[in-house]
Amino acid sequence: MDEVAMFIDFENLRYGLLNDYGQEPNFSYLVKKAKKYGRPSMMRAYADFAEHPSELNRQIQVAGIEAIHIPVKRSTYTKGTEKIERVKNAADMVLALDAITEALEADMASKVKAFLVVTGDRDYVRLVTMLKNKFGQRVIICGVPGSVSSDLEAAAGETDHIEIEKPIPVDMQKLKSAIVKMVHRGPSPLKYWTPRIIDQWSQSGKHSIPGTAKERRDAIHELLDEGILKRQERDDPQKGRITEVVLVEEKAQKSKLLD
Repeated sequence: MDEVAMFIDFENLRYGLLNDYGQEPNFSYLVKKAKKYGRPSMMRAYADFAEHPSELNRQIQVAGIEAIHIPVKRSTYTKGTEKIERVKNAADMVLALDAITEALEADMASKVKAFLVVTGDRDYVRLVTMLKNKFGQRVIICGVPGSVSSDLEAAAGETDHIEIEKPIPVDMQKLKSAIVKMVHRGPSPLKYWTPRIIDQWSQSGKHSIPGTAKERRDAIHELLDEGILKRQERDDPQKGRITEVVLVEEKAQKSKLLD
Protein backbone atom coordinates (compact mmCIF):
# COMPACT_ATOMS: atom_id res chain seq x y z
CA MET A 1 0.00 0.00 0.00
CA ASP A 2 1.26 3.49 -0.84
CA GLU A 3 1.96 5.96 1.93
CA VAL A 4 0.24 9.31 2.36
CA ALA A 5 1.38 12.36 4.29
CA MET A 6 -1.27 14.93 5.23
CA PHE A 7 -0.39 18.52 6.07
CA ILE A 8 -3.21 20.75 7.33
CA ASP A 9 -3.11 24.55 7.25
CA PHE A 10 -5.47 24.71 10.21
CA GLU A 11 -6.41 28.39 10.05
CA ASN A 12 -7.05 28.33 6.30
CA LEU A 13 -9.24 25.27 6.74
CA ARG A 14 -11.14 26.47 9.79
CA TYR A 15 -11.81 30.04 8.73
CA GLY A 16 -12.72 28.95 5.20
CA LEU A 17 -15.39 26.65 6.64
CA LEU A 18 -16.62 29.15 9.24
CA ASN A 19 -16.72 32.18 6.94
CA ASP A 20 -18.44 30.52 4.00
CA TYR A 21 -20.46 27.72 5.58
CA GLY A 22 -20.66 28.30 9.35
CA GLN A 23 -19.13 24.89 10.03
CA GLU A 24 -16.20 23.62 12.10
CA PRO A 25 -13.72 21.10 10.60
CA ASN A 26 -14.41 17.38 10.90
CA PHE A 27 -11.01 15.82 11.52
CA SER A 28 -12.17 12.20 11.41
CA TYR A 29 -13.46 12.98 7.93
CA LEU A 30 -10.02 14.29 6.92
CA VAL A 31 -8.35 11.10 8.18
CA LYS A 32 -10.81 9.04 6.15
CA LYS A 33 -10.01 11.15 3.09
CA ALA A 34 -6.27 10.62 3.62
CA LYS A 35 -6.76 6.86 3.78
CA LYS A 36 -8.23 6.92 0.26
CA TYR A 37 -4.68 7.44 -0.99
CA GLY A 38 -2.84 4.95 1.17
CA ARG A 39 -1.55 4.33 4.66
CA PRO A 40 -1.05 7.59 6.56
CA SER A 41 2.60 7.87 7.62
CA MET A 42 2.23 11.44 8.83
CA MET A 43 -0.79 13.62 9.66
CA ARG A 44 -0.12 17.08 11.07
CA ALA A 45 -2.09 20.28 11.63
CA TYR A 46 -0.29 23.62 12.04
CA ALA A 47 -1.52 26.68 13.98
CA ASP A 48 -1.30 28.70 17.14
CA PHE A 49 -3.86 26.53 18.90
CA ALA A 50 -4.14 28.99 21.79
CA GLU A 51 -6.08 31.18 19.33
CA HIS A 52 -8.77 28.51 18.83
CA PRO A 53 -11.26 26.62 21.03
CA SER A 54 -9.52 23.90 23.08
CA GLU A 55 -12.21 21.42 22.00
CA LEU A 56 -10.79 21.48 18.46
CA ASN A 57 -7.33 20.56 19.71
CA ARG A 58 -8.89 17.60 21.54
CA GLN A 59 -10.72 16.48 18.37
CA ILE A 60 -7.47 16.65 16.40
CA GLN A 61 -5.72 14.38 18.90
CA VAL A 62 -8.64 11.92 19.01
CA ALA A 63 -8.50 11.68 15.21
CA GLY A 64 -4.81 10.75 15.40
CA ILE A 65 -3.53 14.00 13.90
CA GLU A 66 -0.47 15.64 15.43
CA ALA A 67 -1.08 19.26 16.44
CA ILE A 68 1.98 21.40 15.72
CA HIS A 69 1.68 24.49 17.90
CA ILE A 70 3.38 27.59 16.50
CA PRO A 71 2.68 30.68 18.66
CA VAL A 72 1.98 33.87 16.74
CA LYS A 73 4.16 36.89 17.43
CA ARG A 74 2.37 40.17 18.12
CA SER A 75 3.77 43.65 17.98
CA THR A 76 2.30 47.14 17.84
CA TYR A 77 3.31 50.28 16.01
CA THR A 78 1.89 53.77 15.91
CA LYS A 79 0.45 55.30 12.76
CA GLY A 80 -0.51 58.88 13.44
CA THR A 81 -2.51 58.74 16.66
CA GLU A 82 -3.62 55.15 16.15
CA LYS A 83 -1.93 52.06 17.56
CA ILE A 84 -1.96 49.17 15.12
CA GLU A 85 -1.30 45.54 16.02
CA ARG A 86 0.84 43.43 13.71
CA VAL A 87 0.50 39.65 13.86
CA LYS A 88 3.19 37.36 12.43
CA ASN A 89 2.24 33.72 11.89
CA ALA A 90 4.96 31.24 10.96
CA ALA A 91 2.69 28.17 10.72
CA ASP A 92 2.82 28.10 6.91
CA MET A 93 6.63 28.19 6.96
CA VAL A 94 6.87 25.29 9.41
CA LEU A 95 4.35 23.29 7.37
CA ALA A 96 6.39 23.85 4.21
CA LEU A 97 9.66 22.84 5.87
CA ASP A 98 8.13 19.65 7.28
CA ALA A 99 6.65 18.74 3.89
CA ILE A 100 9.98 19.29 2.12
CA THR A 101 11.80 17.18 4.73
CA GLU A 102 9.28 14.37 4.27
CA ALA A 103 9.60 14.59 0.47
CA LEU A 104 13.41 14.58 0.66
CA GLU A 105 13.40 11.43 2.80
CA ALA A 106 10.94 9.73 0.44
CA ASP A 107 13.06 10.68 -2.57
CA MET A 108 16.25 9.34 -0.94
CA ALA A 109 14.42 6.05 -0.26
CA SER A 110 13.15 5.99 -3.89
CA LYS A 111 9.54 6.23 -2.68
CA VAL A 112 6.63 8.15 -4.14
CA LYS A 113 4.19 9.28 -1.50
CA ALA A 114 0.85 11.04 -1.80
CA PHE A 115 1.03 14.47 -0.17
CA LEU A 116 -2.46 15.63 0.83
CA VAL A 117 -2.12 19.37 1.45
CA VAL A 118 -5.20 20.75 3.18
CA THR A 119 -5.33 24.43 2.23
CA GLY A 120 -6.53 26.81 -0.45
CA ASP A 121 -3.82 29.43 -0.05
CA ARG A 122 -1.94 30.46 -3.20
CA ASP A 123 1.22 30.95 -1.11
CA TYR A 124 1.74 27.18 -1.24
CA VAL A 125 2.20 27.09 -5.03
CA ARG A 126 5.98 27.06 -4.72
CA LEU A 127 5.87 24.23 -2.18
CA VAL A 128 3.56 22.17 -4.38
CA THR A 129 5.72 22.58 -7.50
CA MET A 130 8.83 21.64 -5.51
CA LEU A 131 7.22 18.49 -4.10
CA LYS A 132 6.19 17.42 -7.60
CA ASN A 133 9.06 18.55 -9.81
CA LYS A 134 12.13 18.33 -7.58
CA PHE A 135 11.17 15.35 -5.43
CA GLY A 136 8.82 13.49 -7.79
CA GLN A 137 5.99 13.21 -5.27
CA ARG A 138 2.26 13.12 -5.86
CA VAL A 139 0.34 16.15 -4.51
CA ILE A 140 -3.40 16.44 -3.90
CA ILE A 141 -4.93 19.73 -2.81
CA CYS A 142 -7.82 19.48 -0.37
CA GLY A 143 -9.49 22.80 0.38
CA VAL A 144 -12.77 24.47 1.16
CA PRO A 145 -14.84 24.86 -2.04
CA GLY A 146 -14.99 28.46 -3.15
CA SER A 147 -11.81 29.51 -1.34
CA VAL A 148 -9.11 27.54 -3.17
CA SER A 149 -6.65 29.34 -5.44
CA SER A 150 -6.95 28.24 -9.06
CA ASP A 151 -3.15 28.59 -9.36
CA LEU A 152 -2.72 26.16 -6.48
CA GLU A 153 -5.06 23.66 -8.13
CA ALA A 154 -3.20 23.98 -11.43
CA ALA A 155 0.18 23.51 -9.74
CA ALA A 156 -0.91 20.32 -8.00
CA GLY A 157 -2.88 18.87 -10.92
CA GLU A 158 -5.06 16.90 -8.49
CA THR A 159 -7.79 18.13 -6.16
CA ASP A 160 -10.07 16.38 -3.71
CA HIS A 161 -11.92 19.15 -1.95
CA ILE A 162 -13.93 18.92 1.24
CA GLU A 163 -17.55 17.95 0.80
CA ILE A 164 -19.76 20.52 2.50
CA GLU A 165 -22.92 19.70 4.37
CA LYS A 166 -25.75 21.92 3.20
CA PRO A 167 -26.12 24.61 5.89
CA ILE A 168 -29.48 25.22 7.48
CA PRO A 169 -30.62 28.84 6.90
CA VAL A 170 -30.24 30.85 10.09
CA ASP A 171 -33.18 32.44 11.89
CA MET A 172 -32.13 36.11 11.68
CA GLN A 173 -34.29 37.06 14.65
CA LYS A 174 -32.49 34.52 16.84
CA LEU A 175 -29.12 35.55 15.44
CA LYS A 176 -29.69 39.24 16.12
CA SER A 177 -31.07 38.45 19.57
CA ALA A 178 -27.93 36.44 20.41
CA ILE A 179 -25.70 39.36 19.39
CA VAL A 180 -27.82 41.85 21.33
CA LYS A 181 -27.69 39.68 24.47
CA MET A 182 -23.91 39.32 24.12
CA VAL A 183 -23.55 43.11 23.97
CA HIS A 184 -26.02 43.56 26.84
CA ARG A 185 -23.96 41.29 29.10
CA GLY A 186 -21.17 43.83 28.79
CA PRO A 187 -17.77 44.05 27.17
CA SER A 188 -15.87 42.70 30.21
CA PRO A 189 -12.90 42.49 30.36
CA LEU A 190 -13.03 45.33 27.81
CA LYS A 191 -14.12 48.86 28.68
CA TYR A 192 -16.34 49.43 25.66
CA TRP A 193 -17.64 47.88 22.44
CA THR A 194 -16.64 48.78 18.88
CA PRO A 195 -18.06 47.29 15.65
CA ARG A 196 -14.81 45.39 15.19
CA ILE A 197 -14.87 43.92 18.71
CA ILE A 198 -18.53 42.90 18.36
CA ASP A 199 -17.65 41.16 15.09
CA GLN A 200 -14.66 39.37 16.63
CA TRP A 201 -16.66 38.21 19.65
CA SER A 202 -19.59 37.05 17.53
CA GLN A 203 -17.21 34.89 15.45
CA SER A 204 -15.76 33.20 18.54
CA GLY A 205 -17.18 29.79 19.34
CA LYS A 206 -17.19 30.74 23.04
CA HIS A 207 -20.31 32.88 22.59
CA SER A 208 -22.44 30.37 20.65
CA ILE A 209 -23.72 32.87 18.09
CA PRO A 210 -25.61 30.98 15.33
CA GLY A 211 -25.08 31.36 11.58
CA THR A 212 -22.09 31.76 9.28
CA ALA A 213 -19.52 34.53 9.66
CA LYS A 214 -21.19 36.45 6.83
CA GLU A 215 -24.64 36.09 8.40
CA ARG A 216 -23.29 37.38 11.72
CA ARG A 217 -21.68 40.39 10.05
CA ASP A 218 -24.87 41.11 8.12
CA ALA A 219 -26.84 40.96 11.38
CA ILE A 220 -24.45 43.44 13.06
CA HIS A 221 -24.84 45.85 10.12
CA GLU A 222 -28.63 45.54 10.33
CA LEU A 223 -28.60 46.23 14.07
CA LEU A 224 -26.53 49.37 13.43
CA ASP A 225 -28.81 50.50 10.58
CA GLU A 226 -31.89 49.97 12.77
CA GLY A 227 -30.37 51.99 15.61
CA ILE A 228 -30.50 49.07 18.04
CA LEU A 229 -26.73 49.31 18.16
CA LYS A 230 -25.63 52.93 18.09
CA ARG A 231 -22.24 54.47 17.34
CA GLN A 232 -21.17 57.40 19.47
CA GLU A 233 -17.99 59.42 19.97
CA ARG A 234 -16.35 59.89 23.33
CA ASP A 235 -12.99 60.82 24.82
CA ASP A 236 -10.91 58.06 26.35
CA PRO A 237 -8.16 59.08 28.83
CA GLN A 238 -5.66 56.69 27.23
CA LYS A 239 -6.70 56.43 23.57
CA GLY A 240 -8.13 59.88 22.96
CA ARG A 241 -11.20 60.24 20.75
CA ILE A 242 -12.82 56.87 20.07
CA THR A 243 -15.96 55.56 18.39
CA GLU A 244 -17.80 53.12 20.63
CA VAL A 245 -21.02 51.15 20.17
CA VAL A 246 -23.79 51.12 22.76
CA LEU A 247 -26.97 49.10 22.95
CA VAL A 248 -30.24 51.04 22.82
CA GLU A 249 -32.16 48.73 25.15
CA GLU A 250 -35.58 50.29 24.53
CA LYS A 251 -35.35 49.60 20.79
CA ALA A 252 -33.99 46.09 21.42
CA GLN A 253 -36.93 45.29 23.69
CA LYS A 254 -39.43 46.77 21.23
CA SER A 255 -37.97 44.55 18.49
CA LYS A 256 -38.23 41.57 20.87
CA LEU A 257 -34.49 40.99 20.76
CA LEU A 258 -34.00 41.50 24.49
CA ASP A 259 -36.16 40.26 27.35
